[in-house]
Amino acid sequence: MADMAESNVRLESSHFSKGNEWERKQRNREYRVASRREKRNRKGDEKRQRKLNATILRRMTRNPEKYNKNAERNRLRDIESERRKIRHEAILQAQRLAAIHDPSGVTFNVGPVVLQEDGSVITEETLRRRKQRALEKAAAEQAKEQNTNIDSPTIPSQVALREAPPYPENNVKPDRPDRIDGMNGQQPQIRLSKTQQKKRAALEPRPPPPKPIIPDGVSIPEGEEAWLALWDMADEQLERRLIREKRRKAAERKALRLKQKSGKAERRAARDEKRKVYRDIKLTWKSIKEEQVRERTLLKSKEDEESKKIAVDINIMERKAALDRCEVLGFTFANTPGIEDVKPRALGMKGVEVDFDAINISESRSDAKLKNCSKRVNLGNAPTDAKAEYVPIEQDKRGDGDGARDVEEYIKFDVGEGQDFETLNYNHKLRRKLRRAIDNAEIRKEMLVRQRALDYYGEKQIEAPQELQTPCKPTNVRGQRILEDGTYETPKQERIRTRMELTEFNLQMRVLRKQAKDAALYAGLRKHAQLTGKIPIDTSHSQLEMSLCQYAPVGNSMELDSLPTNQSANVGLDGIPQRFGRDSPSVPSSSDGFT
Repeated sequence: MADMAESNVRLESSHFSKGNEWERKQRNREYRVASRREKRNRKGDEKRQRKLNATILRRMTRNPEKYNKNAERNRLRDIESERRKIRHEAILQAQRLAAIHDPSGVTFNVGPVVLQEDGSVITEETLRRRKQRALEKAAAEQAKEQNTNIDSPTIPSQVALREAPPYPENNVKPDRPDRIDGMNGQQPQIRLSKTQQKKRAALEPRPPPPKPIIPDGVSIPEGEEAWLALWDMADEQLERRLIREKRRKAAERKALRLKQKSGKAERRAARDEKRKVYRDIKLTWKSIKEEQVRERTLLKSKEDEESKKIAVDINIMERKAALDRCEVLGFTFANTPGIEDVKPRALGMKGVEVDFDAINISESRSDAKLKNCSKRVNLGNAPTDAKAEYVPIEQDKRGDGDGARDVEEYIKFDVGEGQDFETLNYNHKLRRKLRRAIDNAEIRKEMLVRQRALDYYGEKQIEAPQELQTPCKPTNVRGQRILEDGTYETPKQERIRTRMELTEFNLQMRVLRKQAKDAALYAGLRKHAQLTGKIPIDTSHSQLEMSLCQYAPVGNSMELDSLPTNQSANVGLDGIPQRFGRDSPSVPSSSDGFT
């Protein structure tokens, strides 16, 4: 028990020390992050202030040169970088010449060189280092694969960590005070990124390489600069060379900006023309889409109508099969009680008495009419309890000044109210309503007969056949397409069909979009050529330009040879070249800024 209590105390102390250690690390981390953020903000503020001071100073002294706090250091670095560049290019140039005249490199004071298959020249020492590096990399990968195959537990188990001795009471690692004492009086080590390390390594001083030699009789290839002649240039000459290079690049940038500005209006007009033509062509697709929607809606309505007819036919067959099964059992309309009480009842015709016995129903769903259709009014239809009464009506006496009135009496017959005796208008709505009422009455009669058969099977404790369990009314599954074999389309088949239709539509629209883009590009190029004076502007050919767009082939090369012969012969545009493309000098290319 004592050992268990001691182990529990040790475990609790270790958990407590781990918690304090985590809190200490978290506080140190937050302090480092806050310090880094404060330093970054301070440096940013100092940089902005230096920039503002330099701007104020330039405005006050009218000095166009910008202030740079490390101007002298950067100037010396640029000079040294230019010198190293010149010497490196001179060595490479000598190596290329040595590969042609002396591969050993002795004559040119360079090492042995090797001419590779791609035409580049490298030294044998560089080639040896590359092979050595490749071998070391392959060996490292092989050793890594072997280590992964061997199961060597390198991660300590949780039991070992739990049994490790806890920190002392002050929560400080044993070796940490010694490290703190050793770091006193020393500057903190600065961690540099790999990019910064490369920059510092490139700026470190290094001994000059051996100067190559170009023997007499060996000439430098045409178009290359004599780098060896610049080997021993002074700092002032290198600085002037750098200044000239900066001015040359600045002049190139200025010339490019001027070139881009010069044709800005023409390119903008060509771009607007290209967009206008593309929009006009897109408007023609609206009628195509409307026609497709119209056809799809018509097809959908036809499918729904066919599905409804099929559902009705199936229901009639099922009802006939159920009646046949009942007739086999001996249950018919004649011996089923309650059949006479079932009468047709038209919905939505309150107060209107309809004699269904006098209506003739044919096979057509909307064909319902009276059996003896006579237009003569039968006055005997008036009810026997009709009453007659006198209605007094006052009438003015003409010619008497005392305002006396004559009273006349009229007879009023009470023959009922509403539209009881109005002749029914057998339009399509009423015929469909009457036919539906008669069908519902027939279905109720059949259900009475079918219920007797189901009760019979229930008394005998026999499972009722499937014919008697079918629905009494048609079941129309809307939205499901009926295939050629008579089965309904499954959801998976519907998804596949929809995807194929969408793919076909996307292919067609892709072709239309490409044709529209080609036509718009052709119109834009033609507009740019007209504005720049490369082809004459002729307003009489405005309609012809739209027809030219239809014959523009696919791609950036717009050929006018694809026009019909009679049109191309009667155009009369002498200034139009036969090919509009990047190779044509009369049409602006993409370098002019028009795309």
